[in-house]
Amino acid sequence: MTVTGISRAHSLVLDVQGGYFDRLLLTPVNRWALLLGMFVADTIVLLFLSLPVLGMGLALGVRFATGAAGMVTFVAIVTVWGLAYTGFPYAIALRTGNPTAVNNSFLLFFPLVFLTPAWMPRDALTGWLAAIAAWNPVTYIIEGLRTLVVGWDGVALGKTMAAVGGIGALSQYLAFSALRSRTRP
Repeated sequence: MTVTGISRAHSLVLDVQGGYFDRLLLTPVNRWALLLGMFVADTIVLLFLSLPVLGMGLALGVRFATGAAGMVTFVAIVTVWGLAYTGFPYAIALRTGNPTAVNNSFLLFFPLVFLTPAWMPRDALTGWLAAIAAWNPVTYIIEGLRTLVVGWDGVALGKTMAAVGGIGALSQYLAFSALRSRTRP
């Protein structure tokens, strides 16, 4: 949860609202660079946010059976997940130009995280919660990260990367579609 919803979308929506974004469109800069630059900055912030979380886990006694390679993989997955999710607030910023809507975009994540096996193993879930958890992509992200603590599981990590890639493709598509809509003459 630490890296989900971290983005420069709030700054972008203020630029849109204040007219600065429209002035940027008068320059010869590539339109995609306006968004890609923010994604690069977000990736750096996400990387540095994941390190204290990892450090706190280690300080509290979490030990990675996968060793240093597992910790690096953990940080990489968390960073890429944060980047994958961050397209949603950018899409909202570019579509609405409303700071409140952007600030509330983090709320999209809450149902996803609470309908997963984050709090107990998936085997313990029953009924409708088990069915939703099976279809929820965040389930596979959590399970993949969890396997790094107990040992390498290529299948779980593959599902994690597929879930991150799927959400990332959707959010980035929405963000760049919103950029295209906003920059059309």
